[in-house]
This record gives sequence, C-alpha cells and structure tokens, in this order.
Amino acid sequence: SLPPITQEEALHILGFQPPFEEIRFGPFTGNTTLMRWFRQINDHFHIKGCSYVLYKPHGKNKTAGETAAGALAKLTRGLKDESMAYIYHCQNHYFCPIGFEATPVKASKAYRGRVLQQEVEYWILIGEPSRKHPTIHCKRWADIVTDLNTQNPEYLDIRHLERGLQHRKTKKVGGNLHCIIAFQRLNWQRFGPWNFPFGNIRQDKQSQTQGQGISKSESEDNISKKQHGRLGRSFSAGFHQESAWKKSNLRERRNSGYQSYNDYEGND
Repeated sequence: SLPPITQEEALHILGFQPPFEEIRFGPFTGNTTLMRWFRQINDHFHIKGCSYVLYKPHGKNKTAGETAAGALAKLTRGLKDESMAYIYHCQNHYFCPIGFEATPVKASKAYRGRVLQQEVEYWILIGEPSRKHPTIHCKRWADIVTDLNTQNPEYLDIRHLERGLQHRKTKKVGGNLHCIIAFQRLNWQRFGPWNFPFGNIRQDKQSQTQGQGISKSESEDNISKKQHGRLGRSFSAGFHQESAWKKSNLRERRNSGYQSYNDYEGND
C-alpha cells in the first residue's frame, strides 16, 4: 500500500493553493463534494475505490429502508476492515469515526465472554481534526442516531450534547444534511454485486447474471454505467490509505486551523 498523505498534499491534488487557512470551504463544500474529492484523489494515484452514504435517515440522498441497527452493524464491521474509512457529517463539521466499544449495560456482565447484542451499549470513537476540541471523541451511538434523525429547524450538536436539542434560525422545515459517509478501497478482480459487503444492494437474479459476466481482467472503464447505477455507489480509481487513512495525522490537521463552514447553506 502507498504511504498516507498530508492534508496539504491532498489540497494540492484537488487544485487548491496556499494559504489554505484563508480558504472558506463552507460555500462550496457538501457531502457530495467530499465524495467527488475522494474520486479525484483516487484517480490521481490510479487506485480503485468507491464512496457512498452509509446512513442518512432524512433529506436529499437519504438511505431509505436503512435502520439504525443495520447501519451500526455495517459501521462496526467496517471499522475493523482496513479497506474502509468513514466521515461523520455533524453540526457544521466533518470528522472521522475510527473505532467503537460495546459496553455491557450491567456491571455484572462486564467480564463475560459473550454478551447479547441487547445487553451492550455502543460507543463510537471519532477522530477530531479541530484544534479547539480533544483529539478523540467518544459518543454514544444512540446520540448519533438522535442527531441524524433530528430535522430542521431542530438540531443536535453531537460535540455539545450538554446544550440539548436546539433550533436554527431558518425558514427550512424538514430534512437533515447530517450523515455517515463510507469510503472503500476496491479490488475489481474480486468484485461482484453478490459479495459487496456494505450498503443496500438489490441482489436479484438479473444483477447476479450480469455481474458474473465481468471477467477478472476487465477494467473499471469497461463496466457499464448501468451496472454502477444498480450498485448505488460512487465509483472511481480508489484511495490508497488503509488503516493509516483512518488514523490519519490528526496532529497535522489540528494545527492547520482551516475555517469551518455553514452547515445549512444548501450543500448536501
């Protein structure tokens, strides 16, 4: 695998020029922007990968039919996979889930070998790029679900839970930009719609038949747009940063001090 790159190197690849701290990303940055940037960096390094919205209960590009329990299962499985990485879009901020802990609800079961799913509470470890906050947050999955399910004008700031539910000064009612986005490195030689581990994929006989017709030596360019659309993913030449990407140089990013953005200027 290739070595990790710094935030400044990534910005150069995306066409930005210093001084980076003077760039106001807010007016042009949204969820789809991140996925497009991921694709550009993939193409730059000639690596194969894809990105998709893992869990977004409301608003544009919502993950219809996905439940909180299903999203948690995919997230915890993906956090143990070196080919996966995630971004959590919260209130006026993006940061990266990097781990989790399943804590028994009852102290008497803390040291049992196996504990049932309903007997534990999940906490998500999240890497923080802002120098104004601790390097790693530990947030209950239940609170993250509350954040993602709250709709305008109400919102929950996951980094300031002590403030409770708040109200925005906006005329917009309903919807929520907050979500969890997944990024995955792909190996097209082993790829097929029947073995793709994440997301909602319709595995009907037609898709399996067409998927099995893809030869191992076939390049991404030869895979039709129709097949891409069926999989519901943003495909590209992929990203190289495996676990190092998840555990990216938080210290360098915290020192950069890039300006934040307004979460509700319509970028989705």
